[in-house]
Amino acid sequence: MAADAGFEFEIRPRWPDFDALGHLNQAVYHVYLDEARDDALRRTVGAFDEWPNVLAHVSIDYVQEVSRGVELVSIVTRIVDVGRSSVRFAQTVRTSEHVAAESESVVVAWDPETRGSRAIASGDREKLGLAQARK
Repeated sequence: MAADAGFEFEIRPRWPDFDALGHLNQAVYHVYLDEARDDALRRTVGAFDEWPNVLAHVSIDYVQEVSRGVELVSIVTRIVDVGRSSVRFAQTVRTSEHVAAESESVVVAWDPETRGSRAIASGDREKLGLAQARK
């Protein structure tokens, strides 16, 4: 289901997602964000097999901890820019109570045969642009 400001993806944290301090481990945020980006791409240009891509950049600002016992984490993913071969995302990780983190990332459309970037086709650019315009 699409959120007003992007695509919403929900994850139920598992016990091993939390560290010895009792909060969501920083490495787990990368996994959650990746799953949410994949979901947004599936909803626009297709699954990974149809639209291969690689992560070129990610930054995360941790705002407030997600403590053990939280039952649901929601990630809202917005497409903020579509380049020649890349897509830039802004993502917000939140619980029902607060924003936990803000992230920016860039994925590059990937050509498995040449092992390098590829231009985003005009039809895919249109689909990604429509998603971008929803923000």
